[in-house]
Amino acid sequence: MFCKEMSFTDEMASEFPERNPLPGVLREALHFMEEHGCVRTRRDGVRYMTLYPKPEHSDLARTGFFIPDPADTARWTKSDDPEVNDRLAIFLRTGSDGSWAGLWRDNNGQQRIVHLGSGSGSVMLCVLTENIEDLLRLLAIGYDEHCWPDQFELTPDEVREDEYDDDDYPPPPQLFQHYVKDILGLSIPARGSEVVVKTVSMDESESDDDFWNWLTRLYD
Repeated sequence: MFCKEMSFTDEMASEFPERNPLPGVLREALHFMEEHGCVRTRRDGVRYMTLYPKPEHSDLARTGFFIPDPADTARWTKSDDPEVNDRLAIFLRTGSDGSWAGLWRDNNGQQRIVHLGSGSGSVMLCVLTENIEDLLRLLAIGYDEHCWPDQFELTPDEVREDEYDDDDYPPPPQLFQHYVKDILGLSIPARGSEVVVKTVSMDESESDDDFWNWLTRLYD
């Protein structure tokens, strides 16, 4: 009997921990983008979502949404305790170096977006945005990657001009910008630093960043 494949958005939502569920604002944004053809399938069968409905742009872009895998969380926390791992769902690739962002439930029960640098490229390890709305605003700015804190001081055009050939940098994600600005009614800043106020390196010896402290203390 033929079984219809679950939508990417529904599958993604089903894989978030019950105690750290996919927020409704993000789910609605993903559903909108999926309806407009932004889901892709890799050769190995893994599905993911980009910010672009056109393949010629999405194949170039490095930021993308993926269905969270509990094994990825366990590799970061170095723990098999569900009480620990249910607090972190890693779902957003932020760079080609292997950096990711995730949804973290802090000690007060608040859901925040956190960044987990690869260590071999980006070393940013901290709270990235305080809420989902700010994550959507950050993504709408138009950076190709979101793992390099120095780039947040520049506009995407400035990043492209300084560090890339024109053919290596995707255009602004106009469909996503339309959703954030016209449907959600949120402003889109010119630079990431207007949303990401402070970043922290995993190489620091101490920090006042909540996520940095939570994760590093798991290693003690």
